[in-house]
Amino acid sequence: MSAKKERRITLRLTPEQYESIRAKAETAQMSTGAYVRAAALRHRVVVIDGLPELTHELKGIGRSVNQLAVLCNMGKLREVHLGETWQALGEIYSKLRELTERETH
Repeated sequence: MSAKKERRITLRLTPEQYESIRAKAETAQMSTGAYVRAAALRHRVVVIDGLPELTHELKGIGRSVNQLAVLCNMGKLREVHLGETWQALGEIYSKLRELTERETH
């Protein structure tokens, strides 16, 4: 449960500064307020290019596995071979490691 945000800070920015912060927040997939709070409180804000694509792939695999589980539970499937699924997950894991290592060095 997050604490209620009761205090407000108002600051003035040039249009260029505002756009720069807004673009960085969008890239980080954060609201502008969350991004500014994280930056001001010296939290590390890491943007990993390519992460949305990997997330999309993982969601697709998750949906497919869930559909297979439903069909198995209904008795419509008795056997499922997940070799290709494991291979796809391994590839995603490798890409994710590569992306995170690139961002941390």
